Amino acid sequence: MYKRPCCAIAFCAMKRPEILAPAGSMETLKTACIYGADAVYLGLHGPMNLRAYAKNFSPEELIGAASFAHAKGVKVYMAVNTYPHDDQYEDLPELIRFAAYDARIDAVIVSDIGVLSLVKQTAPTLPIHLSTQANTVSLRTVNAWAALGVSRVILARELSMKEIAFIRAKSNIELEIFIHGSVCISISGRCLISDYLCGHGANQGQCTQPCRWDYALLERTRKDQYMRVREEDGFTFLYNSKDLCLLPVFDRVMALGLDGVKIEGRNKAPLYVATIVSVYKIARDEYLMDPHGYSVKQEWIEEIGKVSNRGYFTGFFTGIPDHNGIKYDFKGYDQTHHLAAKVIGIQGGMTLMEARNPLIAGMELEWLAASGDRQTFTLLGAFSEGLPVDRIRPNQVFSLKTPFVPVPGELIRKPFSKGDKITPEGA
Repeated sequence: MYKRPCCAIAFCAMKRPEILAPAGSMETLKTACIYGADAVYLGLHGPMNLRAYAKNFSPEELIGAASFAHAKGVKVYMAVNTYPHDDQYEDLPELIRFAAYDARIDAVIVSDIGVLSLVKQTAPTLPIHLSTQANTVSLRTVNAWAALGVSRVILARELSMKEIAFIRAKSNIELEIFIHGSVCISISGRCLISDYLCGHGANQGQCTQPCRWDYALLERTRKDQYMRVREEDGFTFLYNSKDLCLLPVFDRVMALGLDGVKIEGRNKAPLYVATIVSVYKIARDEYLMDPHGYSVKQEWIEEIGKVSNRGYFTGFFTGIPDHNGIKYDFKGYDQTHHLAAKVIGIQGGMTLMEARNPLIAGMELEWLAASGDRQTFTLLGAFSEGLPVDRIRPNQVFSLKTPFVPVPGELIRKPFSKGDKITPEGA
């Protein structure tokens, strides 16, 4: 059996790592900026990024996105992290030049060595980050990529804390790891199940996530007789990994001296991004204020459980995972809250909001302040188009007097009611 190298952890000088947030749309980008992200990563429409089913950005939208983020002091990294075939290279030079010199992004994320070479030729001063999709798991590989002009390596999810510490201690290049979000059952997303079962290429950003499907055994001569595998209803989720969450061991993450800690989820909704970004930001800042007195608060753990998840585990960070990292009896995403409304302004002493789900007078709502504060209040005295309302429809604009003064773009959430649908996007 393969054995990992035994590496003593070398604790690095305290560093403030960037918190990188997913931005699958302009709305989630703005949400990430408001709730404390230091950088966002995004992709353009088309086959060049690994989240083809996210809303993504047009070239024109990229200019607006970068302008908004930079005004908030937030960096923008563009993912060009598929493995393109020859016919997909035709428009790539123009795309890179546009992103670098017109949109003025801060870095490009690549997986393929051909794309890396093209970026070096087309925009020589643009920093290049190597995607986790490249599966970098050793110091020698990190140094080889650095020699080719990569400025930051996003390490593979299959590395332990000790291995990351070894690489950090022996290399000078910037390093980044994933700390939260969905995990592929294959090697950092390089999976062909979607190709074979659905004809949609995972490495072209079109993964249909067959690892999340429920499976049963069928013997060839016994048609329509599904054989019980292990779990309820005759089905099992053989490949359904729990979600990565390094919050319980975040002090160990911080001690590594990394340059970036990354949240997965370009298909996720704004509430997910706001919640997860704000929790990790608070955890990071509290650690930096007092590393020796730092401890993970139960309220943080409870907070990340309020958005869509498949249960959490620490991945390879604390050791090679076993069967406890798979959720065989998956019955749906865990989530206790969803988005009620979004603050769009203050008008005449009233808070102006846009509803995102049906609301009824008397409901208990919760304000998510960008500072990390949470405050509950009751929906009473709402007005829409100058008239009092007791029932509010999705997308309806309404106003009410609130016991707080929010910032435009902040979110209001509510507990799930009977009949509410939980979505994987964490809406």
